[in-house]
Amino acid sequence: MGGLSDPKTNRKLLLTSYLLWPRYLTYRSRRWLRLKLQKYQLVNQPLETVSASAYKLPVISDPNSELESKGYLFVENFLDQDSYNRLIKAWPKKRWFEPLKFRQNGKSYDSGLRWNVSKQKIDASIEANPEILSIYSTLRSTEFCENLTKVCNDQIERESYSLLLTQSYSHSYLTPHQDSMGKDPKKNSSIVNIIYFVQANGNGWDAGGTSILGDATFSKPIFIPENLNNTALIYRGTADLWHGFPRIKLGNYRRTILSAYWAKLNSL
Repeated sequence: MGGLSDPKTNRKLLLTSYLLWPRYLTYRSRRWLRLKLQKYQLVNQPLETVSASAYKLPVISDPNSELESKGYLFVENFLDQDSYNRLIKAWPKKRWFEPLKFRQNGKSYDSGLRWNVSKQKIDASIEANPEILSIYSTLRSTEFCENLTKVCNDQIERESYSLLLTQSYSHSYLTPHQDSMGKDPKKNSSIVNIIYFVQANGNGWDAGGTSILGDATFSKPIFIPENLNNTALIYRGTADLWHGFPRIKLGNYRRTILSAYWAKLNSL
């Protein structure tokens, strides 16, 4: 997620992930239907005017300085239990996710409710899901960004620049890759990405555990997250590491929130 993230399509994964083929073939019709359902909801169900209460994120600690020394950190119990239960209950319906397309840069999952700093605007899809707007606000908050700076141990003040929800299904995969970077090397060096594993019905690679890898294959795994419920993988964008996950097994799924942070202009 550092800048423009575009892993190249892995031809072998693409051709052998046959459970995705019906989804590729029906992309246009599913997209048309979902846009219709979105429009219907926006017109017929007025948006809530009362904001949802803030989500509670326990303070993240890194006593062994793993983010600094290894380039990544795995966090259990990312949200407190009450907040986590709220998020599971309020997870958006499929209509709010853009269905996956054929050869989608090595990413074979649905995604939606996108926010980034260049837009500086909360669009209708996010406003229509007030609980997501609330957790986005928490992930963008000064308190959380300050906690992230402490974990990074580099005294760089950070701000959120990207947020996105994803849904993965049987045979979804993520080609091993390193994130692309923007044009500003100073900002690039400050980038920190968080993959928040919200919910999955399996563990590790079986259910899409995005892993830290030693190269552009799955043959040299460095870290494979097993628990994919209310956990987070935090990694530095410039670390000389790769990440991805192989095909999700039949019947499994995964939900995530992807968030990214970089330095404020006045902290460089």
